[in-house]
Amino acid sequence: MSDRNEPSLVTADWGADAVAVVGLTAPERPEVRLTAVGSNPRAVAVSTDGTRAYVVGHGDGTLSVVDLTAPEPTVLRTVPAGNGPCAVVAGLVGDRVCVAASADGEVVVFDKEGLRDGPPLPVGGGPCALAAAPGGGARRVCVIDETDATVSVVEVSDAGAPALSATIRVPGVTRAVAVAPEGRFAYVASRGEGTADGRVTVLDLDADGAVVGDPVPVGAEPRALALSPTGDRLCVANYGSASVSVATVDVDNGLLGTPGTVPAGAHPVAVAFAPDGGVIHVVGQTSGILTAIRPDTLDHGAVPLGGVPAGVVFGPDGRHSYVTDQATGELTVVRAAPCKTAGIPAGAGSRPVDVAVSPDGTWAYAADSASDKVAVLDLEGLAPLAPVPLGSAHKAWDVAIAPDLGFACATSPDSSHLLVLTPDPGKDIGTGGDVTVTPVPLASGARPHGVVVTPDSRYAVTADSGTATISLVDPNGGTYAIDADVVGCQQPTGAAVSGDGRTLYVADFAPAGGSSGHISMLRRTEREEWRREAVIDATTGRLSGPHEMALSPDGHRLYVANYQNGTVSVLTDDTVSPWWRHEMEVAKSPAAMRQPYGLALSPDGRILYVSSNAGNQATVEVFDVSTTPAEHQRTIQVTSGANGIHLGLALSPDGHYLYAVDTEYWRTGTGPLGTVYGIRLSEGDEMHPVATAPQAHTDRPSALVCRDDRTLYVVNQGRKDSPTREASLAVITLDASRLGIESTETRPLDKNDLPYAAAISDDGTLHVANFTSRTVTVLGSKVTPIQVGRPGASQPWDLAVTDDGAYVYVTDRTDDSLRCVRLSDHQVTSLDVGPDPMGVAGAPGGRYAYVANHGDNSVSVIDRSSGDGPLGAPAVVDTWRNPRITRPESLSVSADGAWLFVTTEDSGALLMLDTRNGTPRFTVPAGTRLTGSAPHPRSGRHLVYLADEAGAAVAVVDTTTLTALGGTPLGLDVRQATGVPTSP
Repeated sequence: MSDRNEPSLVTADWGADAVAVVGLTAPERPEVRLTAVGSNPRAVAVSTDGTRAYVVGHGDGTLSVVDLTAPEPTVLRTVPAGNGPCAVVAGLVGDRVCVAASADGEVVVFDKEGLRDGPPLPVGGGPCALAAAPGGGARRVCVIDETDATVSVVEVSDAGAPALSATIRVPGVTRAVAVAPEGRFAYVASRGEGTADGRVTVLDLDADGAVVGDPVPVGAEPRALALSPTGDRLCVANYGSASVSVATVDVDNGLLGTPGTVPAGAHPVAVAFAPDGGVIHVVGQTSGILTAIRPDTLDHGAVPLGGVPAGVVFGPDGRHSYVTDQATGELTVVRAAPCKTAGIPAGAGSRPVDVAVSPDGTWAYAADSASDKVAVLDLEGLAPLAPVPLGSAHKAWDVAIAPDLGFACATSPDSSHLLVLTPDPGKDIGTGGDVTVTPVPLASGARPHGVVVTPDSRYAVTADSGTATISLVDPNGGTYAIDADVVGCQQPTGAAVSGDGRTLYVADFAPAGGSSGHISMLRRTEREEWRREAVIDATTGRLSGPHEMALSPDGHRLYVANYQNGTVSVLTDDTVSPWWRHEMEVAKSPAAMRQPYGLALSPDGRILYVSSNAGNQATVEVFDVSTTPAEHQRTIQVTSGANGIHLGLALSPDGHYLYAVDTEYWRTGTGPLGTVYGIRLSEGDEMHPVATAPQAHTDRPSALVCRDDRTLYVVNQGRKDSPTREASLAVITLDASRLGIESTETRPLDKNDLPYAAAISDDGTLHVANFTSRTVTVLGSKVTPIQVGRPGASQPWDLAVTDDGAYVYVTDRTDDSLRCVRLSDHQVTSLDVGPDPMGVAGAPGGRYAYVANHGDNSVSVIDRSSGDGPLGAPAVVDTWRNPRITRPESLSVSADGAWLFVTTEDSGALLMLDTRNGTPRFTVPAGTRLTGSAPHPRSGRHLVYLADEAGAAVAVVDTTTLTALGGTPLGLDVRQATGVPTSP
């Protein structure tokens, strides 16, 4: 071939009297050229510089010299080579070539161009195999004399005829022989004597072939043998025992370690090491199976090929092996290692930094840090689609896709925004339809880099490098609904929530069956899902039409307003009784309360405020509930002169101000109605109006809560009759007196519903019980920042969320820490990892995670194992170091958890680590400067997609480590192929 840089193989076609030269420029699509040579060609060798091939014709006793530099392989000369030549070795000292003439019992030496270099040299009987040190310049040739069961050592010099330096008897010797790279030791396989097992004998060629140590037992009938490129491993194919023996080699003294045995397909007949020595391929002649073995661990796998494999050789890239099939005459390509299979352009001038793959693996988004766009990629068609513009103020750094396809998002560090991408209503995010981009401002100077989406698709989480926070961003604006079947109430009229927001109580006024009501107790799981945990029935709670409720600060006392009997039930779940029980009843005498509706409890849990409507007087009755029975302390007047005034109550967080709200259903008119009253509790016993309709945007308000000491949330039912007005939430900001309005605004609620009661948790999340739909609407913050470090001393960078949704892991580049944020309560713990941790990735199942320590060339392993029980708190359990792990930046884990994908600083190669022990198994050239990776989400699809920042593309790497790709017609009867060296 004219281009010596083209990788290629050569093999002899025994049946077609030809030599096949196989071009491997496209490793998975070999091109074959046939050149006629002598009769029945049995073996082929290639010169050290790759310019000549030497083919021995067994039938006509010739050596054909083939020019591989010509446009088409050409026979330069054919010369006599003795009778029955069957083996050839090239690349000896002075570019000499040695041929074994089996029928003559001789070897013949030629120069590079096929000219004989001295007379034939007699050796033992039936010379059938030759071996010399690889790499060129070898001065010794080992000759297997099958008839005599000897090994002849032939000296080849720069000038003069070859000489026989030693003959060593090796009983049962086979044709399996190899010489170590430095040329001192030879390894010869034999069948042995008096045993079914074979042996490997080590010969010291510097000591005239002296045997080194005792022969080492291997499997039965060893048929093929190979040394690793560095000479530190020996592999023997045991034809008779369907196994492979792998032994370590002491390169200094040649001694073999005790071999390990690996099962293989029946009748293994050929063996080859990859160029880097990291894998061995063995083919079984009658089984048609190729077995791949890792020599360090003896891990192995197999792939069926069919046919009658006769030989195997690796291509120079080490990522493909080539199997010659004696029966079909085909060359089968086997992918032996991961390799880049495609590149998808991300746009001219783009700099893709990271990539996110859709849950079905058919499309992807790539964050383009050089433009105001997110690239959209068709992963099935391997083509770019129309990008999504983000707006000129924003340049994406990272991108994530929600598992439920409800949204996607991208961080923009320069503008301190998260860009939320949402599809058309009723559609999924994807490659079709319009996408709306909503910029969500984060804290000033947040500079978000990494972003993930929680498994339930509820939150996007950003790593804010500028403010030492992470931000939980709700793409729905912080609003969602708890379904009616979870709430379990027919007429929800009251709500109370624990301070941490994880336990919610909903009062059911009169459920089906004519009972006196019940209370549903709901809990929010660590996966952010609400579940009904229990029900407090009317008998247990002594309930009678429950309405508003209040929960003590410690969460162990629940107060329930009984609308029907004019009392308040006090329930407790103290240590005496692990379940809710009735503790006491709060009542007023001799003048009883009527239709108690609203409740409020002081911050210390001692004072209870109850709204009442007795004698057309709307009042608030005040009780000391720290005593048993509760003591009535005073009455606060609100308004009078109407029947059916039902007041919702709220107490300021500091306990100094009490507020009441009246729907004013008793008034006539179709316009907005509703008044908010207030009082400073230390100043008198009469409430005064604070906010009125329509100026304060109150509209038939049914409940209110205090967000803080100067913010009221007022739940408006609106008007369902004509003229209709939709339900809403009025947000009232109080002035300095806290009894007047500074400003007010409204937020929409479900227009088709009737909001009835409200409760608020310590973080400001509002819970609204809806009478019509029997649901609870939860209105949280759209952006919730969580402090994970010290501003100025921390730099949150990348994130990963565990599969169970329990933890978000955040790398802190400045503090050399991994911050572990428990999503259930936002508790932050820190783990010491290596310096400058950049990337973090979680493994499937949520147990393991990995941290790329950019500063010290290591990977930290995080484990949440707690024995056989559920997953626990994370801990650092190991640190992986290897010379190939250099300045790691980003990480991802394959869908089956077997591989950790690592990109490193300023590198175009993907590093694949075995997650069992952190060993780098493969280095895959895939681009120019790789900065992020995303595996295919399905474990059966062995693909990973890589953002190539400098290459303006997303590279596609097939991570398959063993697969047959099909055959190429090669000849009639092909056996072992040989690689052709390329020019430096």
